[in-house]
Amino acid sequence: MTQDRVKAGSPTPVSPFLAWTETVAFCLLFPALGWWLDPDDPFFIAAAFPWIVLAPLLPALRYGFTHGFVGALILIGLMALGWEEGLLPGNRFPAQLGIGLLVLGMIAGEFADTYQRRIDQQRVINDYQRTRLDEFTRNYHLLKVSHDRLEQRLAAGTHSLRGALLDLRRRLTGLETSANPLETASQRIIGIFASFGWIQVAGLYEVHRMHIGARPLATLGELHAVDPFDPLIRHALTKGELASIREELLAGNEDQGKNLLAAVPLVDVNEHVWGLLVVQEMPFIALHEENLRLLAVMGGHIGDILAASRGLGEETSLEAGTFLHHLARALRDHRKYGIPALVLVIEFPQEHPELDTMIELFLSQVRGLDHPWRLREPGHEHVLFLLMPLTAEHELEPYRQRMERQLKEALGGGFETLGIQLHVHPLNRKERVDDILDRLYETAGLDRRSGTGS
Repeated sequence: MTQDRVKAGSPTPVSPFLAWTETVAFCLLFPALGWWLDPDDPFFIAAAFPWIVLAPLLPALRYGFTHGFVGALILIGLMALGWEEGLLPGNRFPAQLGIGLLVLGMIAGEFADTYQRRIDQQRVINDYQRTRLDEFTRNYHLLKVSHDRLEQRLAAGTHSLRGALLDLRRRLTGLETSANPLETASQRIIGIFASFGWIQVAGLYEVHRMHIGARPLATLGELHAVDPFDPLIRHALTKGELASIREELLAGNEDQGKNLLAAVPLVDVNEHVWGLLVVQEMPFIALHEENLRLLAVMGGHIGDILAASRGLGEETSLEAGTFLHHLARALRDHRKYGIPALVLVIEFPQEHPELDTMIELFLSQVRGLDHPWRLREPGHEHVLFLLMPLTAEHELEPYRQRMERQLKEALGGGFETLGIQLHVHPLNRKERVDDILDRLYETAGLDRRSGTGS
């Protein structure tokens, strides 16, 4: 058992046979050495120092209690044999020396075993800690790689589309007072693209009759010369949609342009291209579908803002025109990029004395990208249409719960108590704007042909 522990704790395990061979060899070596030095005193009994004590001491220190004890017994046996043969000096058997050898071998062996047990214990603890350290190291490297990839995704990934569009509208306010809104806001527009699309080098050009201007209205970084007949530019202008080298590479098109990565048209819902953003440099990891889709959607919304600043796309009233304009934009984004949107038809009790209060409460809780339209025709005033871009049907419940709380706080009752009905209409990419309006009016039990909300 001791030997097994010694083997387990030793850096280089020693076989039991070799250990016992060494023990016996030490016990025979010292008497033989003593016989060679002094045949009359082979056990160093009469010597100034009893060197024979080293015979059991060394095996005891090396291999433990058992080897020290057995080694001392072997020496005592040899001394007894030498006493019988008359090889020991003196007239008495050196019993004290024999007992001392035995005690020395036992004590040295016990100390050796004690420290060996401590070493074994520390080795087990060390092995456990090394295992934990290895696990920690592997987990650390996995976490570091994961963190690096997350940083890359964040660096290349898009911001929240809702946040980007809200910030876009905030930065582009006041364009209706400018004679040339694109030129006035060109630096702001290219800054928005740089902030949300991770663009490094780009130029913003005004478009006239499907051709870009000779000079950019605004630049970002060191823009190199741009070929107006670059395939990406021609595709973006003729198709009215974003063109990128990524799509060209995926399509295997060898004619990929010269020094452009993408071309983003500023196109409104009427397919009129107001400007073109040409991108020459951006991080490679940012050239992915999500980021390109964000650039395309932002280009479309900027085109709408430019169209609105020129007084285009207005209908019979500002509220109705704005609603229909943004409905067309949401439908276009849904068709091209799969961005969800829905329209709520909110019916209020027509004869309720707090009708205006209820409608104003809903209007006050409209989110930044939502667009309301309260019908104004006689008999239709109790109906409110609410366009909610970037909202799927399953995401509507938080809005309903919030409005339920607002109604209870303001009017003392919820939807059911007050008689308010919500009808949800997700956009269908196969429908046109007129089809959607017909469906909304039909849901509210109204005749659209009797008026247009003017």
